Amino acid sequence: MIRPAACLNAVVVALSLFTIGTNGRASERLKVMIPSTIDRVEQLCYVMLPDKFDAEGEPVPLLVSLHSWSGDCEQRKPDLEAGAAERGWIYLAPNFRGPNDAPDACGSEKAQQDILDAVEWAKKTYRIDSRRVYLTGASGGGHMTLLMAGRHPGVWAAASAWVGISDLKAWHEKHAATRYGQMMRACCGGAPGDSEAVDREYRERSPLTHLKNAVNLPLDISAGIHDG
Repeated sequence: MIRPAACLNAVVVALSLFTIGTNGRASERLKVMIPSTIDRVEQLCYVMLPDKFDAEGEPVPLLVSLHSWSGDCEQRKPDLEAGAAERGWIYLAPNFRGPNDAPDACGSEKAQQDILDAVEWAKKTYRIDSRRVYLTGASGGGHMTLLMAGRHPGVWAAASAWVGISDLKAWHEKHAATRYGQMMRACCGGAPGDSEAVDREYRERSPLTHLKNAVNLPLDISAGIHDG
């Protein structure tokens, strides 16, 4: 766990959304389409505003929630959504190219940019406190959380990754005969060792390659024994 003492409070606040129960109710989801700044393909995204949101009021924090490996932004996370609403935060769920079954998904440059584009859209549309933009995800969303932390650490106040994949090559070795192995080969152009180009895809899409850049980012990594 990378956790500079000066920023400890930021990550504690972010983690509280997972660890503190909530009886609140999340607000309505708003569906938006955000064009990619790379290829102009419109990407689906959902945004949820807290009750009594004041568009002219003080800037509010933004929580970016990333979907799982085989999912997309249609996934619902009721406790997380309600937790953000209770705290007066804006909740953002980008699609970033959907399930990890094609080259444009699974940590590609386009998928990363989709998340950045969604954050920029939110900042331009609402009064966001740019010092309090948080990132979280589980499983495949944990993979993408770690990757975005390593590739774009300056965007986030803190990040929390749950049961995320850190090394795609190692994960492929474990799941080569399963649908996860098939999905990784579809994303990366083959299996590790097939070619230098394929090996490069596995490296560049693996958080382990980039996490050295996140040493100053409050980063919580939570992993169990039954996932992955």
